Amino acid sequence: MEIVRQLFGAVMPVSCLLCGAPEPQSGTLCSGCLADLPGSGVACPSCGAKQTTTDLCGRCQNRKPPYDQILSAYEYAYPVDNLIRAFKYRNTLIVAKSLTPALAERVRGQSRNTPQAMLPVPLHFGRLCRRGFNQSQEIARRLKGELGIPIDDRLLRRHKATREQALLAPRERRRNLRAAFSLNRGNPYRSVAIVDDVFTTGATVSELARLLRRTGTKEIQVWVLARA
Repeated sequence: MEIVRQLFGAVMPVSCLLCGAPEPQSGTLCSGCLADLPGSGVACPSCGAKQTTTDLCGRCQNRKPPYDQILSAYEYAYPVDNLIRAFKYRNTLIVAKSLTPALAERVRGQSRNTPQAMLPVPLHFGRLCRRGFNQSQEIARRLKGELGIPIDDRLLRRHKATREQALLAPRERRRNLRAAFSLNRGNPYRSVAIVDDVFTTGATVSELARLLRRTGTKEIQVWVLARA
């Protein structure tokens, strides 16, 4: 699909998804729209919650999450939310090309350490077959091109077919994911970055982080395109 889009763009400029302006670079957004996207801004260094200082937020001071750091490129607000939904549910994979560079830049500037590997959040086999791709894996591939960090997309397994998280309330999301993940083999990593598209309640990455902690990982970062 990417090759077809590039060939088509050589004949006719591709339009920006937001404003419709010609976008000859075969991306999804023109430079103006890209600059106007809501950035993640100042945030808690642990959970990534938006705030006015870089100190630990009150929630993390009372109870630290099972991961060490969340880094996000954007706030999950209009129009980023619509772009990510198009990416995830309407197969607009090229969205990752426009949004991932800002995440890579955030990682370069604020990551505490370089992890040994990036671990995309896995999809259950049935959902992967229906969707045709794993959005977290697509983001990780783009990040690998920017950062050079290897991807391990075989360690984590989603063996339980859960309901779609976006359809559930926060408490239901936690119950929905209980014991949904496992490892395909022994965990060789002391330091990893879990990669996903959006952080909302944190139920998914928290479940994965607890699994990784139990199996020996000492440092866990979470890298997402957007945080709610």
